[in-house]
Amino acid sequence: MKRRVLLTSLIAAAAVCCLAVPAAAETFTSSDGVFSIELPADDWKEMNDPASWVALSDGSNVITVDHYSNGEKLPEIKVADDHYVNVYEAAFSTQNEVFIITGYVVDADEIPEIANSIITAKVLKYDTKMKVNAASQQQTSSDYTIAALDKTMYVTTDSLNIRSGCSTNDQIVGSLVYGDSVHVTGSVQQGGKDFGWYQIQFNNGTGYVSASYLSDSAPAEKSDAKKAANGITFTGTATTVYAMSGTAVTIYKASDGNWYDANGTLFTWITSDKLSNAGGDSFTTNKPADSSSGITPVESFTAYWLNGNGETLTKYSDGSYYSDSWVQYYDAGGGAFAGADGSTLYSTMPEVGTAGGSLVHGLESQGSRRPVEITSDDGDVYYDQSGTTYYQLDDGTYVDSNGDVFDVVW
Repeated sequence: MKRRVLLTSLIAAAAVCCLAVPAAAETFTSSDGVFSIELPADDWKEMNDPASWVALSDGSNVITVDHYSNGEKLPEIKVADDHYVNVYEAAFSTQNEVFIITGYVVDADEIPEIANSIITAKVLKYDTKMKVNAASQQQTSSDYTIAALDKTMYVTTDSLNIRSGCSTNDQIVGSLVYGDSVHVTGSVQQGGKDFGWYQIQFNNGTGYVSASYLSDSAPAEKSDAKKAANGITFTGTATTVYAMSGTAVTIYKASDGNWYDANGTLFTWITSDKLSNAGGDSFTTNKPADSSSGITPVESFTAYWLNGNGETLTKYSDGSYYSDSWVQYYDAGGGAFAGADGSTLYSTMPEVGTAGGSLVHGLESQGSRRPVEITSDDGDVYYDQSGTTYYQLDDGTYVDSNGDVFDVVW
């Protein structure tokens, strides 16, 4: 059974803007110019969804954005289920409005890129909703009509969810893969106009899919370049990684569980954000500063983790900072530098204190390899130097109040 994790982060709007991660794909901006987010990859598109203000998807994974008047009853926190192995939810607000961004992840390998995408969310125009008619934001599939169709169409994305209704809130009842043919029985309409969903024949009944991922003609076969060496096939899961020069490389997960580039070169993950290829070259999931933009390094210096270990930070001419592994940091003031992966470095070596309790363990996060030291006052609840709370899990690892999981180092 897959272990399901819920990561929930409540982020101040200003902090979200500062923590933007360099993107591997284009920027999506809402039609009213209020909100923007960097898409996780080039194949993500906007979907029509009666239950969400904005819905984005690659056909399988989904990011939704909801916009409420502050004071309205907000929805319950979303939880991972048998289909989604992870739900990443962020919320931020002003005095007048609340934005809730939720990422639904099907494949655990895609958690980092979707979480990094959510971190880039920006409010471009503040306080545009002083009062919202909540009922109008909660439309369901029953509010829509079906215009009859009778034709065959084809799936153009690697994996496409079939749902019980025309909303990402409706239950997933099945899935289709690239090139599959489907019998389309109707077009979902609102006010006599196509809404962007199709009704299809499914399991002697009906299901609903986004119209963005169906075509009247069969798509071309996937390129042989997207197949791994020795006849091992490409599974449909891909991600973008970067060489130290900043060059982007797309790698594909194969049926043997390994990752390969389009030429069949094997890539091996070292940590969750670092990897190397068969030639010994180093890569990272974090995009380095773009040398073609004219941004140049200004100075490098040593910053420190809470445990006293050093890390080289380089300041660039645009005011940004990067570590040697190309994690972006910004100056948080007081000698602290906050990283896009949630880590914190310090310009001077911090004094490792016990925060009023006894020093228990040194930990390292499974995601960002971020080290911390925890103390305990009562043996059940643990704290790091910044006051973050940690809890021990049954397998001996620890989880903090942000949902990040840590291994015991000592």
